Parts: sequence; C-alpha cells; structure tokens
Amino acid sequence: MKLSGKKALITGGAQGIGQGIAEKFMREGAELYLLDVRSGELKETVEALRGESSSRVEYAVCDLSDLDATVAAAERAWSEMGGIDILINNAGIAFREPFTGISLERWKKVMDVNVNAMFVLSQAIANRMVECGQGGSIVNMTSKNGLAGSSMLAHYNASKGAVVLLTQSMAVELASHGIRVNAVAPGFIDTPLDRKLKQQDQSLNLTARTPMGRLGSVEEVANAFLFLASDDASYITGTTLPVDGGHLANAGEL
Repeated sequence: MKLSGKKALITGGAQGIGQGIAEKFMREGAELYLLDVRSGELKETVEALRGESSSRVEYAVCDLSDLDATVAAAERAWSEMGGIDILINNAGIAFREPFTGISLERWKKVMDVNVNAMFVLSQAIANRMVECGQGGSIVNMTSKNGLAGSSMLAHYNASKGAVVLLTQSMAVELASHGIRVNAVAPGFIDTPLDRKLKQQDQSLNLTARTPMGRLGSVEEVANAFLFLASDDASYITGTTLPVDGGHLANAGEL
C-alpha cells in the first residue's frame, strides 16, 4: 500500500472529491483526519469509512472561512493524530456570477475559503513538520480555471490562480525541509459543485471543448492526489497537474 503508516489531514472531506480522496487514501493504508463545515455529511462519511476499514478516521467540523478556527483545527489534528505526514487542501467554494455584480463580501468569502484558509492551514502544518524534521507532502486543490481565464467566475479564477503560485512558492521554501508541495488542477468533474454550477446556468455545456468528451470522475482526480502525495512522486515538487480531459490543451479551438 502506497500510504501505509501515513497520517493525512484532508479538508472538504464530507463529499465530492474530498470524500473520494479520503476513500482512496484509506484503501492505501493511511490514517485520516477530515475537516468540513457540513456536520451531517461529514459524520456520515466518517461512519462509512470506519465501516469499511480498521484504519483510524477522525474528524472535526470547521468553517474554513474562520481562519482562527482553521488554525485551531490544524493544531488539534496534529495533536490527536500524533503528527501529520500529508496535508490535502481540497476544500473550496465557487459562485457563478458576472464580474460587475460581485460584491466585496462574496469576493472575500471565496478568497478566505480557497486561498487564506489554505495558507494558514499549510503554514501551521508545515511549521510542525519543520520542527519535527520529518518532512511531508502537501497537495493543494487548484483548477483549470487557475491556469486560464473564463467568464462569470472572476473571484473563483483569481483564487485558483493564487493557489498555483502559492504552491510553487511553498515548494521552493520547504524543499530543504523534505516537504514537497504540489497541486492538482481538475477540469469539469462529476461533483456536487459542478452540478450546482450547471443548475445556476442550464445553458452550460461543460464538455463542449473537452477533447475526451466527458466529465472526469472523482476517482480520476483522487488518483492524481494519491500520486503526488505518495513516494511515487518523490522527486516532484512545485508542479500543478491538470486532470481535465485535455480541456486546456484545446484552448485555441474556436
């Protein structure tokens, strides 16, 4: 098993890609600590995971837009698990609306969850890893929208672009401590978030410019997180791996 003996902290673990990552990591031998704001869904996911394996699964309900609570949750996870080897910054939010109509409150909300929480959580865990001299792996969730612009998602796109450069900057500074930092950039994946965006605009054809002609699956994204978190990627840091069915490669298509 690729993650045998490893302890992983995963944000947004209640459903969607975060849940898929948790399931994948557990099957590969990891012990888990999940964070999510949705208490009911989080408890259901944890109970299901515990029923499938004898691996340890702990959790805490946490609103990542509350940065003080996020840091406290990171410290609690480290203490309860006896250390963290892998941090998966998966949680994120998105709203589909025109640039001219985005309120400052909405802009700040997206930045707090998608960027600021990632920053404070990564900083807290990285400092602990450095103190212990154990090294580790951090994998951040960005998006194809962090690598190319699009309409109706200015706040989301800006947040995901920030994640790409935060990932690179962290990787450079933390490499000497044995901590690798990478990111995954999904395209259109069959998740509750993408289904919600589709409901907000029924005219959307999410796969119109995707050469593979379909939505990606949660498992396909989870596979990328597993690869980057594991020793299979031991000489990879500072990279962003698109999992988008060729969507970005098709950017020049009319």
